[in-house]
Amino acid sequence: MTLTLQHLTYSEIGKKANSFLLKYHPSFEIPIPVENIVDVNMGIHIFPYPGLYKVHGQNGFLSKDRTTINVDEYQYDNYYPKCRFTIAHELGHYVLHERQYANLPFNAPDEYEKWLLAESPEAIDWFEKQSDWFAEQLLVPTQSLIEVCTQVVKRHETKLSELTRVPDDFWSYASNEIATNFDVNPPVVEIRIRREKISLKIKTLNEQ
Repeated sequence: MTLTLQHLTYSEIGKKANSFLLKYHPSFEIPIPVENIVDVNMGIHIFPYPGLYKVHGQNGFLSKDRTTINVDEYQYDNYYPKCRFTIAHELGHYVLHERQYANLPFNAPDEYEKWLLAESPEAIDWFEKQSDWFAEQLLVPTQSLIEVCTQVVKRHETKLSELTRVPDDFWSYASNEIATNFDVNPPVVEIRIRREKISLKIKTLNEQ
């Protein structure tokens, strides 16, 4: 089959992630309890699949009937922040790609692999990119990110005292600290900071 997708922008997908949180986690309290939302609130089974990455090269995949999120078992047991992102990514497929899943030709990891190879690289790139964008914005909501970044800047105000604007390279240094608030890996936070232009959204140092 040919995968056809609406080319949603990062901002449009962010609005969908925000609407999802308003429905399932309206407090927006962080870290976002994505596993509990998926399993308890939505009734989607999370299955730690043995050898999913080692054998099939996949961190996870959403079943064709959209009732199960399969996650690599080793990742599930050993890399919690990465696993949270995988679950959020597959949830992105659930939210964004319902119409496409109705026609997808796979029920097992090997069939999923074959389908990926059969589709056009451009279509798969959009398919995965959209779910990455959803996961990023679901796990690291913009307002929460602004609040945490503002707190971190205040904690480092001595180092930054001579500056009027937080320099971009500061966020590479601070992303490890910030990421702990969201239970994600630091690169996810750094991507969100740069996409949202957080330096322009928090108060300048001499305004704090």
